[in-house]
Amino acid sequence: MKNQRKIFAIVSVIFLVILAIAPFKANFPEWRDYQNKYNELVAKLPQKVKPTEIGIKQIWVQSLDRIDRCTTCHLGIKEPALKDAPQPFRTHPEIHHDIDELGCTSCHDGQGSATDFKEAHGQTEYWDQPVLPVKYMEASCGKCHKEPEVHEAPMLTLGRKLIAEYNCAGCHKIDGFTKQWVPPLDGVGAKVNSGWLVGWLKNPKGYWDHTHMPNFGMNDTDAHNIADFLKTFNSLPDGSSLAPLPASLLNPTDVQKTKMLDLGQTRFGEARCVSCHAVNGKGGYVATDLGKVSSKVSIEWLYNYIRSPKHLLAGVQMPRFRFTDEDLAAVVLYMKTEFVDFDMVQPPDHTPDPEAYQKGLTAFKKYSCTGCHQLGTMNHAEEMGPELSFIGSKRLYEIDFGQSTIKKSLPDYIQTKLMTPHAFSPIARMPKFGFTEQEAQAITVALLANRNESIPEKYVRHAPPKSKFSPQGEFGKLIADLSCLACHTMEGSGRLVATDLSLEASQAHPDWISNYFKVPYSLRPILTERMVNLFLSDAERKSLVDYMQVNFIADSLDRAIPMNDSLASHGKSLYFDRYACQSCHQMEGKGGYVGPPLDNLNSRLNAGWIFHWLKNPQSFKPATIEPNNNISDEDADAITAFLLKQKEAKK
Repeated sequence: MKNQRKIFAIVSVIFLVILAIAPFKANFPEWRDYQNKYNELVAKLPQKVKPTEIGIKQIWVQSLDRIDRCTTCHLGIKEPALKDAPQPFRTHPEIHHDIDELGCTSCHDGQGSATDFKEAHGQTEYWDQPVLPVKYMEASCGKCHKEPEVHEAPMLTLGRKLIAEYNCAGCHKIDGFTKQWVPPLDGVGAKVNSGWLVGWLKNPKGYWDHTHMPNFGMNDTDAHNIADFLKTFNSLPDGSSLAPLPASLLNPTDVQKTKMLDLGQTRFGEARCVSCHAVNGKGGYVATDLGKVSSKVSIEWLYNYIRSPKHLLAGVQMPRFRFTDEDLAAVVLYMKTEFVDFDMVQPPDHTPDPEAYQKGLTAFKKYSCTGCHQLGTMNHAEEMGPELSFIGSKRLYEIDFGQSTIKKSLPDYIQTKLMTPHAFSPIARMPKFGFTEQEAQAITVALLANRNESIPEKYVRHAPPKSKFSPQGEFGKLIADLSCLACHTMEGSGRLVATDLSLEASQAHPDWISNYFKVPYSLRPILTERMVNLFLSDAERKSLVDYMQVNFIADSLDRAIPMNDSLASHGKSLYFDRYACQSCHQMEGKGGYVGPPLDNLNSRLNAGWIFHWLKNPQSFKPATIEPNNNISDEDADAITAFLLKQKEAKK
């Protein structure tokens, strides 16, 4: 009984001490110490900065249902004089939003109502949205910005681009993304040889570093079974067939072969195939490396593909080159002879398993190959991966980190999964894509933006409506056959790999455009990629130019500029002295290499287009690095006159 009384007495004393300390501690909170330090800091500044009143600060964003007390400690976020101050007093970097309108946690996450450092940053148990690390910060931009390209958020933009390119929507449902076109497998048996196919299935990057095909870690048995299964598909889509090889490719004499190889090498170079394709790592990277293509495809398939790409692959972006029959045969023989994988180990003779078709079909479904490829009537993955539309809202208790020792956070989980898919489970189905650390970070940013969070419509920025540009007639047929929109944009359609052509007739003279189609060249000598030579006929070039002269022109870009020596002389002074254009552009072999040379512009560009480009380059090409110098009309007229006089000076 005495012991119980002693214990009760001790506990009572401890309880009284705690009760006494609690109000005392409340008078010395962490935030109060920060505010006192802030006032001491600003008092020492040479500039006059108003000290803060001691007390809790908060921002109430009613439209987002947020109360943020971050500014209780982060007191200098709007004060330019504190740009070099230590945290938490430092000025906030430049942003495109008003902090008072959106608050802090809308972008940074964390626990807005807390005033303790640990709790405010969300580093507490049962709080699933701690402050986002800086490298993932752009994920917050994606909550409101639904456009594919967000210029102020390059990592978010890159992540969304990679998600589309790697066709993540083939296996995962992701709002805003649809399954992309990839080569169908119908007729693949008539295209590739079994040895190449087995090697490709086991290690795609062993053939082409830039492939988007992932590595499934496939064993020999599955690879052989799938290869044997695919080799049974010899029929092309829609019942079409391969055209027979011409006689010149069947049994050429040694003399004929030598002449054909010389011609093929010449035409291959003139066509500038290396603008898109690399050859053993040298050249473009937007299409497959051709250095080993002879060891991959049959000569029949290669001949038919170059002859008419879309006949074999309806959605392919390769243009149909206007080779003559002689040129076509020569190019095919050159490629088949020269582009051989001499290091390729030929597999031993392989006898297909009697049950190869069924076993191959089972393995084909096991690896969800139809997530990316269509084969016959199979055009959907048998088993889809988890939906990723709201993965940014995933709770920590929903994540199985397995035996991994990584930091227990959603961003670390996603990035690790992308880099090492089997890090959390050795039986995981996700293949290895070989992402770089930067690529994995970018995709993580894009996925973290997918939140199950209600955002008022006034804050949301949707992707612009897709262009309905669909040219008809002969021009439309040529654009489709030549795959112009694979590199150029027109009226909002296409890919901006090369220039936008929507105002081409206002920019360039019709004769120059026609001659350029006849013999394309690079306006910038330092560029490795350039316009391919399609060997267009005179009639085809005329159809393209005539359409542009009617449709790709804007009257607002017309301008009459007096072409007199006095104005041109003034323009010369402005060009070299005031604006230093020679820093980036060459003229008569002198100047920089950043922009195109500006000799003989009178033979290429219209005066009105030069004038308006000088006034505002970004209005034509938002991503251009040409500076907007806010040139006056008078200066723009003078520089235009000087540039257009250069041809006359050479006469």
